[in-house]
Amino acid sequence: MRRLCAFALTLAAWIAWVAMWVPVFGVFAVWLGLPPLPGAYPSQENVIALRGLLLLFPTAFAAVIGILAVNGVIGLVYRRLAPPKPLPLVGMERLATGMALDVDKLAAWQSARILHVQHGPLGRVTDASIVR
Repeated sequence: MRRLCAFALTLAAWIAWVAMWVPVFGVFAVWLGLPPLPGAYPSQENVIALRGLLLLFPTAFAAVIGILAVNGVIGLVYRRLAPPKPLPLVGMERLATGMALDVDKLAAWQSARILHVQHGPLGRVTDASIVR
Protein backbone atom coordinates (compact mmCIF):
# COMPACT_ATOMS: atom_id res chain seq x y z
CA MET A 1 0.00 0.00 0.00
CA ARG A 2 2.86 2.35 0.88
CA ARG A 3 4.58 1.77 -2.45
CA LEU A 4 1.33 2.32 -4.33
CA CYS A 5 0.70 5.61 -2.50
CA ALA A 6 4.28 6.73 -3.08
CA PHE A 7 4.02 5.87 -6.78
CA ALA A 8 0.67 7.68 -7.12
CA LEU A 9 1.97 10.80 -5.37
CA THR A 10 5.14 10.80 -7.47
CA LEU A 11 3.14 10.39 -10.67
CA ALA A 12 0.77 13.20 -9.67
CA ALA A 13 3.70 15.49 -8.88
CA TRP A 14 5.31 14.80 -12.28
CA ILE A 15 2.02 15.41 -14.08
CA ALA A 16 1.56 18.71 -12.21
CA TRP A 17 5.15 19.71 -13.03
CA VAL A 18 4.66 19.01 -16.73
CA ALA A 19 1.28 20.80 -16.68
CA MET A 20 2.92 23.92 -15.27
CA TRP A 21 5.30 24.01 -18.25
CA VAL A 22 2.53 23.74 -20.88
CA PRO A 23 1.92 27.52 -21.03
CA VAL A 24 5.65 28.18 -21.39
CA PHE A 25 5.91 25.70 -24.26
CA GLY A 26 2.81 27.32 -25.76
CA VAL A 27 4.41 30.77 -25.66
CA PHE A 28 7.49 29.44 -27.41
CA ALA A 29 5.30 27.68 -29.96
CA VAL A 30 3.45 30.94 -30.70
CA TRP A 31 6.80 32.74 -30.85
CA LEU A 32 7.95 30.20 -33.45
CA GLY A 33 4.82 30.93 -35.49
CA LEU A 34 2.71 27.90 -34.61
CA PRO A 35 -0.96 28.46 -33.81
CA PRO A 36 -1.87 28.13 -30.13
CA LEU A 37 -3.50 24.86 -29.20
CA PRO A 38 -7.14 25.21 -28.18
CA GLY A 39 -7.59 24.27 -24.55
CA ALA A 40 -3.91 24.54 -23.74
CA TYR A 41 -4.52 27.88 -22.03
CA PRO A 42 -7.57 29.09 -20.16
CA SER A 43 -7.40 32.35 -22.10
CA GLN A 44 -5.20 34.41 -24.38
CA GLU A 45 -4.57 36.93 -21.57
CA ASN A 46 -2.52 34.30 -19.76
CA VAL A 47 -0.18 34.03 -22.75
CA ILE A 48 0.22 37.80 -22.82
CA ALA A 49 0.89 37.87 -19.06
CA LEU A 50 3.41 35.04 -19.42
CA ARG A 51 5.18 36.92 -22.18
CA GLY A 52 5.39 39.92 -19.87
CA LEU A 53 6.92 37.72 -17.18
CA LEU A 54 9.42 36.35 -19.68
CA LEU A 55 10.43 39.93 -20.47
CA LEU A 56 11.13 40.45 -16.75
CA PHE A 57 13.23 37.27 -16.49
CA PRO A 58 16.58 38.91 -17.47
CA THR A 59 16.02 41.65 -14.89
CA ALA A 60 15.15 39.13 -12.17
CA PHE A 61 18.12 36.96 -13.13
CA ALA A 62 20.45 39.97 -12.97
CA ALA A 63 19.02 40.89 -9.55
CA VAL A 64 19.69 37.37 -8.23
CA ILE A 65 23.24 37.40 -9.61
CA GLY A 66 23.78 40.86 -8.07
CA ILE A 67 22.52 39.71 -4.67
CA LEU A 68 24.77 36.64 -4.81
CA ALA A 69 27.75 38.79 -5.78
CA VAL A 70 27.13 41.27 -2.94
CA ASN A 71 26.73 38.37 -0.52
CA GLY A 72 30.01 36.86 -1.74
CA VAL A 73 31.88 40.15 -1.38
CA ILE A 74 30.48 40.71 2.12
CA GLY A 75 31.50 37.16 3.10
CA LEU A 76 34.98 37.66 1.65
CA VAL A 77 35.45 40.95 3.52
CA TYR A 78 34.13 39.42 6.73
CA ARG A 79 36.51 36.46 6.45
CA ARG A 80 39.43 38.85 5.85
CA LEU A 81 38.57 41.08 8.80
CA ALA A 82 37.64 38.31 11.24
CA PRO A 83 39.37 35.08 10.22
CA PRO A 84 38.32 31.97 12.13
CA LYS A 85 40.44 31.14 15.13
CA PRO A 86 42.47 27.94 14.80
CA LEU A 87 41.25 25.12 16.98
CA PRO A 88 43.58 24.19 19.82
CA LEU A 89 45.55 21.00 19.34
CA VAL A 90 44.25 18.15 21.45
CA GLY A 91 47.14 16.22 22.92
CA MET A 92 47.36 12.44 23.05
CA GLU A 93 46.93 12.42 26.85
CA ARG A 94 43.79 14.55 26.73
CA LEU A 95 42.31 12.47 23.91
CA ALA A 96 43.03 9.20 25.73
CA THR A 97 41.65 10.57 29.00
CA GLY A 98 38.48 11.77 27.29
CA MET A 99 37.94 8.35 25.74
CA ALA A 100 39.00 6.44 28.90
CA LEU A 101 41.78 4.63 27.05
CA ASP A 102 45.45 3.92 27.65
CA VAL A 103 47.75 6.57 26.09
CA ASP A 104 50.23 4.03 24.69
CA LYS A 105 47.47 1.91 23.15
CA LEU A 106 45.87 4.94 21.52
CA ALA A 107 49.21 6.06 20.06
CA ALA A 108 49.79 2.56 18.67
CA TRP A 109 46.27 2.47 17.21
CA GLN A 110 46.78 5.80 15.47
CA SER A 111 49.99 4.60 13.84
CA ALA A 112 48.37 1.36 12.61
CA ARG A 113 47.00 0.98 9.09
CA ILE A 114 44.18 -1.48 9.83
CA LEU A 115 42.45 -1.93 13.19
CA HIS A 116 39.85 -4.40 14.39
CA VAL A 117 37.84 -2.35 16.88
CA GLN A 118 35.53 -3.63 19.63
CA HIS A 119 32.74 -1.36 20.80
CA GLY A 120 30.89 -1.33 24.08
CA PRO A 121 27.10 -1.44 24.45
CA LEU A 122 26.86 2.35 24.09
CA GLY A 123 29.05 2.45 21.00
CA ARG A 124 32.26 3.61 22.67
CA VAL A 125 35.56 2.02 21.73
CA THR A 126 36.55 -0.49 24.37
CA ASP A 127 39.51 -2.21 22.71
CA ALA A 128 41.21 -2.67 19.38
CA SER A 129 43.70 -5.04 17.88
CA ILE A 130 46.18 -4.01 15.21
CA VAL A 131 45.73 -6.10 12.06
CA ARG A 132 48.42 -4.36 10.04
